[in-house]
Amino acid sequence: MNSYPQWWNQTVTIYNRIEDPQTKRIRWHRTVLHECFWRYTEAKFVVNGTVVNANVTVCRIPKQDNYLERYLWEQLGDDISNYFTLSIGDMIVKGEVGDEIDEYTSGKRSTDFLTKYKKLQGCTLISSVSDNTDGGRGAEHYLVKGN
Repeated sequence: MNSYPQWWNQTVTIYNRIEDPQTKRIRWHRTVLHECFWRYTEAKFVVNGTVVNANVTVCRIPKQDNYLERYLWEQLGDDISNYFTLSIGDMIVKGEVGDEIDEYTSGKRSTDFLTKYKKLQGCTLISSVSDNTDGGRGAEHYLVKGN
């Protein structure tokens, strides 16, 4: 039995962006997670004195044993298959999807992927991540936001 609210009932798919330091080639690592929270909300920002409304996606992911901070995850090299991370520039989709992203093939690039899933079911490019798993918190989780 978990201690998470009943509305944490969504499955999400995370795509971690990986850039090879030598070749600069980009690839994506996919991880599916269950019992997450997903919500769309509106945020207001002030830009040069003008109030701007923006749609924001909020995703809360329960604390996971296979989560690593980005710098630790990158140290694994090619042995990342059992782990995931969350960082700015990664993508997260509402639901389980199996698409392969290939930045070098037309129609399969990350921009194509974002466009497709924003229209279908919800997808966001991660713009902020907070690790809310420190002691004393109820429902320890990772908070991800994107727009």
